Amino acid sequence: MLTERCLHGGREMNIAYLRPGELRGKQDAGFESHAPTATRHFWAFVHGAIDVPYHWHREMEILLVLRGRFRLVVDGQVCEMNQDDVIVINSDVPHNSTSVSRDALICGVHLDAAYFERLGLPGFSSRHYLCRTFLHGRSFMNRIAPMKALMARLVLDQTGHPEEMMVRDTIANLLACFVYRAIPWEKPDGGAAQLRSASRNRILKIMDTVGEQQDNQSLSEIAATEGLTLSHISRLFKRHLGIGYRDYCQNQRLDTAAHELRITDHTISVIMERNSFGNPAVFYNKFRARFGCSPAEFRRGQGLRGAKSKLTEEDASETLRILTHHAAEIGRAAEVSVGIGLAGRRQVTLRAPYNASAR
Repeated sequence: MLTERCLHGGREMNIAYLRPGELRGKQDAGFESHAPTATRHFWAFVHGAIDVPYHWHREMEILLVLRGRFRLVVDGQVCEMNQDDVIVINSDVPHNSTSVSRDALICGVHLDAAYFERLGLPGFSSRHYLCRTFLHGRSFMNRIAPMKALMARLVLDQTGHPEEMMVRDTIANLLACFVYRAIPWEKPDGGAAQLRSASRNRILKIMDTVGEQQDNQSLSEIAATEGLTLSHISRLFKRHLGIGYRDYCQNQRLDTAAHELRITDHTISVIMERNSFGNPAVFYNKFRARFGCSPAEFRRGQGLRGAKSKLTEEDASETLRILTHHAAEIGRAAEVSVGIGLAGRRQVTLRAPYNASAR
């Protein structure tokens, strides 16, 4: 995953995008984590239309759809998300995006839950948070609106302000407090976690097998190697990735072809043959369906996925407009996060030694 600093109107945005196949072989099941380091316990980003492979990581991830439609498969559950929808993906939960509308803009934040628990939120990293706005009504959407403001401010930077890093750290702390105070949660199911670990490792092994083979193995061959029935491994694969094995292998070959169009001078026919597409009509139709353009147009930089997932100037301007609108609620977000809203005021007292009851 690549990141850039994109300047618009005196503010910067963290832009994230992917190159085809770049996630494979990275740490934590192919996902390169940018958040938890000695000096960084959060990471905010925005990206356009991309497909993100099956992965998981130890950070909590919060996603906000700024525009368009976004489909996630989270621990085997398909989540259809539209504009303004928010989802919290808990730590170590496998997920991937299988399709994104071509106008999609996604804002995301990673929080190192263990860090915030050490900072003073007891049990923060062990909770299983329940936030999927597409499953709730309008009242819940209003309830989590302040979270969008905090996410927006983490993506937006004020350039030329030496205190900006402190501000961003403060906002990240407020976001963690908001999740801790305002988002419903349940205790994680230990048995489900063990099953999840076994399933995701098996899925990764299949994905690695596909990636290492010059010619994709049939699913029946993989099933025999794994000691599973064909029907079981087929259901397992589609449940976790939201896509059938045959379509997954085809998309892998299409992504490789797209990458070769970008970085090599090979003719389209050579690239087509190198990636096991024997019928030019099939290749062109499948390529256009996945990337929104012909192979020749993709080579000229008109592709709508892959490297094009880097925001255009128009997309960046629209993103800035949407995020600035959300960030206007930062005051309300701070009230809820620090507990001095109408509900919280009933529990407010003076701390010792000024509290008379404490003397």
